[in-house]
Amino acid sequence: MRKIKRLEDTMVKYTQLINVPSKECNEPLIKIVNIPNGYLPEMQDMKRVTGNDILVRKDVYNRLLKAQRTLLKINQNYSLYVVYGYRSLKIQILRFLKRLAIVNQKYYANPVDLYESVHRSVAVPSVAGHPTGGAVDLYIIDNRTGKQIDFGSPIYDYSTLKYYVFSGEITNKQKGDRMILRKVMMGAGFAPFDGEWWHFSYGDREWAFYYKKPCAIYNQITYPFSISQKLAPSLSQGRRRSSGSVGLY
Repeated sequence: MRKIKRLEDTMVKYTQLINVPSKECNEPLIKIVNIPNGYLPEMQDMKRVTGNDILVRKDVYNRLLKAQRTLLKINQNYSLYVVYGYRSLKIQILRFLKRLAIVNQKYYANPVDLYESVHRSVAVPSVAGHPTGGAVDLYIIDNRTGKQIDFGSPIYDYSTLKYYVFSGEITNKQKGDRMILRKVMMGAGFAPFDGEWWHFSYGDREWAFYYKKPCAIYNQITYPFSISQKLAPSLSQGRRRSSGSVGLY
């Protein structure tokens, strides 16, 4: 338990993020292309909003391309595989409340500790990265097999604490694979989250806190914005033709 507590004490906390200022740069969302991507069966909640498209801010996409190029230099058979990007604030709130109900079955004398516990697996909506379009969930695949390399735990598996980046329950090879992902993503300017080996962000409050930036550059995308208002022109035109404007929060 002490080892777990030490790991958790090093993770970015909700209370550290609430005071990080944010100045929206009005960068558009664009869909990810030229990098393998797709929602997983266990995390398809954005499909009803964006279809099969995974959306991120424009600079996030460019930085993913940079990380992909770096990864190919490390191993030409490897590729990034992105499974999640932008998440509507409504979905973030629902996920947070669901996790809160589970964690709240244990007594917390200080409500802040309760929020911190939930935040380690589902970010508090007011500071969450996914609703800004700046956070991504991803892993590395081996193109020879089409399968994920061994990170020591399946993505989104919270049944154990092996999903902590520096878990002591994984092998050295699995740790090495995690460090490859961490190296290429941080090399492209992303901030890691030590509570989930697959989660990285750029431009949000977590990124600003991690790199000691004066402020975050992405805010949560909220009503009354619509996909057609916030997407890059080429994508928004295509979406208007196919399904019309879909409200985001």
